[in-house]
Formats: sequence, structure tokens, C-alpha cells
Amino acid sequence: MAFETLLEHFETDVLIVGGGAAGTMAAFECAETGLRVIQATKGRATSGTTTVARGGFTAAMAEGDDPELHLREILKFGGELIDPELAGVWVNDIIEVVNDLRAWGAEFILNKQGNLDLKMFPSHSFPRAVHHYDTTGNMVTKTLSRKLRADARIGQHPHTAIVDLIVMGGRVVGAWGVNYSSGTLVAYQAREVILCTGGGSGLFYVNDNPPQVTGDGYVLGFRAGAPLLGIEMIDFQAMCCAPEELFGFAPHPTGFINAGAVFRNREGEEFLKRYFPDTAEKSTRSEVILAMAKEIHAGRAGLTGGIFMDATKVPEEVIQKQIPHVYKTCLSRGIDIRNTPLEVAPGSHTWLGGIKIDADGKTTVPGLWAAGETGGGIHGGNRIGGSALSASLVFGRRAGRAAAAGAKNGEKVPGKVSIPEAEQAWLEDLLGRREGPLQGEVRVKCRMLAHEKLGPIREAGGLSEALAEYERIEREDIPRMRLADEAWSSDKVRGQELESALSVRNLALLGRLLGTAALERTESRGAHFRLDHPEPDEAAWRAVTRLERGEGGRIDFQADPV
Repeated sequence: MAFETLLEHFETDVLIVGGGAAGTMAAFECAETGLRVIQATKGRATSGTTTVARGGFTAAMAEGDDPELHLREILKFGGELIDPELAGVWVNDIIEVVNDLRAWGAEFILNKQGNLDLKMFPSHSFPRAVHHYDTTGNMVTKTLSRKLRADARIGQHPHTAIVDLIVMGGRVVGAWGVNYSSGTLVAYQAREVILCTGGGSGLFYVNDNPPQVTGDGYVLGFRAGAPLLGIEMIDFQAMCCAPEELFGFAPHPTGFINAGAVFRNREGEEFLKRYFPDTAEKSTRSEVILAMAKEIHAGRAGLTGGIFMDATKVPEEVIQKQIPHVYKTCLSRGIDIRNTPLEVAPGSHTWLGGIKIDADGKTTVPGLWAAGETGGGIHGGNRIGGSALSASLVFGRRAGRAAAAGAKNGEKVPGKVSIPEAEQAWLEDLLGRREGPLQGEVRVKCRMLAHEKLGPIREAGGLSEALAEYERIEREDIPRMRLADEAWSSDKVRGQELESALSVRNLALLGRLLGTAALERTESRGAHFRLDHPEPDEAAWRAVTRLERGEGGRIDFQADPV
């Protein structure tokens, strides 16, 4: 199959990779400058993990509250690894973003006085969460989507998976990928590229993210030469493993906790009081998840391997106010949470590390920017509730503004970008292969490996086994994998199979990156817990891990003291 007949070239000033809140905010800023901008998205914009934000996102807008207090609390509960400059920018800028969202039609819930009905979240001293009950992410998505559809200046390239960046002379000058709706390869030439691809939760078999979220931005940035910071820090959340009708459903545990629910082990004990007598369910998210994981590891889980989230003593009117969407979703599947506790286990929700950026989202690689969950340093070793979407909105906007200024003042990319010959040869081989492991089987293998070895509780043996297996997958399985037979039924099916196969390469490398950082950090801190090193090591590990690409693709590790 000759790629010349299947390859489309595009030229733009700014290429934005990703369709969530960060990517869409960046697109708005670029469009305002009059520059050409293309937003390439695996799904349709606005989409991505924005919809995962249920209960609200935080901004210091209550009477008596202020951004400096918000900042102090973020730094206090961030595992000491947050970049204070990034956090300071975020807590100040989010107030303007909230006001702009309201001007764009965002339907945040108001109180009887007509002011924002701000919710209290654990680890905050003031009510700060602007919200639309427990469907905040969906509401923000709809708001951004309406504005985006009305803006003809932004070129929309949906169903497009970017496979890799194109680097010339040490500078990112574009990217290439596949439009999996048409089965066409695409190459983009751009003065500036912004990565807003979300996190890496798709590496884990249990997660609450859309299936397209496979850590692409981390891998693309790493291969281009950008350092990754704190990639071992992952925000796991409670996700349903029983009843069967709700398997995989993310029930918004913060909302349950705010409503007054408690967590019980198999014996009925409210075990969080044993771990955290003063705060119990009001402890930080990573503390709650770690306590859950320890109970499961100790054999005190339910029949399907989870812990029970019990709202049976919570009044119905409180449930209706705090978690109405979750309540209705459960009812629609025959489960009444007023009578039936949900059995939940930790699943990957958001990643706290990412590509090293400055306050404008600029990376260390010329021509490359990152924002949203793809950017690192913002959340450190832990994250208090309501922070993810808030930071994505802020840094998406800042990266869009700064990248647009860079594109306006920069030089035009010389020549015409193309897909590297080695990649073309690999694709030709993949499309022509009829024997070998199915790409879907290799994909599941990568995800189950993370689920079993790289979850909330880690230890050296399991981490080393995971690293060895990911290396074997890269060395043996990926070069031999093939597309499913159905791939030849249509261009669309072939494109979908090709996109999935290409993302398998990202998952395998992402597993190695995560395993490397987690193995090197021989302590427990924030969202990272080592069974063989259960305590923090202040002398050696009050530091941020940094991974960089070395000779021949080697992963080079460093630790930067805070």
C-alpha cells in the first residue's frame, strides 16, 4: 500500500493536539490573534477528560477568601513537590476564567442571592468549588463546545491521532498521525505545537477516562527531548467493581464524602478512623485511596476485591443535592444507593506529573508547549479536590496566548515536513502483516500489567517485573503485531485499528517511564506508596523526579531537590 496516495499535508501557524478544556482554551486564544490554528483531536472537541470532572473546580471567590490562602493550602497538601510559581499563576488566573465561562453561558449553580453556590471540598478552608451539581465537567464541555462551533477561525480535525512530533534542527516543526475515520495519514507543518492530550490513565485497565486517553503527550514530548517531571505520581480514585451493573462506573467519591458517606471494609469497620482519627473521610484523596488499597491488600476487601462506600445513612434530600446525577445513574441500573453500598476499588483518575513547563506552558524544546494534564509541576505529589479542571483551563489559556505570540514573531518553517522513512517502513510492514499477535491483545497486556504492578501499592519486585515485561513487549510483540482481519473491511475500520496499534507503542513506553520513576523513588510520598519503603525520606527524596531521553532512546533519571 503506497502512502503517497494516503497522505494529506497541512500547514498552520499553531497546531494544538487535544480536544479537552486545555486544548480548546488554547485554540480560542490563538484564534483571537488572527493566526491560522488547527486543533487535532482523537474524538471531537470539546471532549477528553473534561467530562470526568464531576463535583466542581476550585477558585477563591468566596467572601473573605483570597488566592494567596488558596495557594498556601495547595502547597501544604501537595506532597511538597508543587512548583509554587505555577500554582501561584493558576490560583490567580482561574478567577478571570470563571467569569469568562459565565459570560460564555456556563450554568454554574447560584445561591438564593444570585451569587455562585460554592461547595466546600476536603483540605480547603473556604468553600471554593464552582459547580453544576455533579455534572460540572459535562456542563463546561457543552459551554466550550458551543463557543468552539461558533468560531470558524479554528480548523477542526476530529478523529485524528497524532503519532509523533516532527523535529528539525532541535526544534519541533510539526507532527504526523492518522485520521482514523478515513484511514488517511496526515502531516502537519506548524511554527508552534501545543500538547493538550490529557493524562495517561488509559495505561491502566481500571480507569474513568475516555478510551482515547493513552498518555500520548507524555510520550511525544519525551521522544522530542522534553523532560518529564513526577510521572510516578498518579491520582487514583474509587471506581465501582460491584454491583455488576455499575462495574467501571466512577461514582464521584468526593460528592459521597461531602454528603456524609463512610467507607467500610468487609467486616463493616469504618476503617478510615483507624488510619486518620482526626480527619477520617475528610482526609486528602491520596490518603483515602492509599488506606483503601492497604485494606484490600490486607485481605479485608469484599467478594469482588473492593471497599464499600456506604451512603445508606445519608438523608435522601442530601443525596439529591450533593450527587443527583450519580443517584439517578445508579437508579437507572437498578441500584438504589440509599439502600445498597457500592463496592469500589482504586482506578486511575488523573496523572499529577507531566512535561516540564514554565508559567506559560513553554517546554525546554523550541516550538513545543504543553498544558492541562500533559503539563508537569502543577500538582506535585498530591492534589486537593477541584484542582485538575481548574489548572487545565488556566494553563490552556496561557499556553495559547504565549504560543500565538511565538508563532507571530517566529520564522516560517523551511521546506515541507514529512513522515520519517523509518516510520513509513514500519507502517507499511504493519499494514502488510497477516501473522503475529493482534494489536488489541498487546494493548490489553500493557494495561493489565500496569493494573497489577503499577497501582497504588508498589514494591521493587513488581516494578522490576513490569519494566522487564514492557521492554519485552517493545522488543518482541510490537514489531510482530498485526491488525485484526476486520481492518480490511473498510477505510474507517482500518484507520481505527491503525490508530489503536500506534497507541500501543505509546502505552508500552509510558509503562516503562512510570515504572522507572516509581522504582527509583525509594520512599512513600504524596500519591506514591512503596510497600518496601513505607515512610517519606526527607534527606534523600524531597525532590522531583525527572526523566529525559538519552542515547538510543534510553531513559535517563535525575532527581531535582525542591
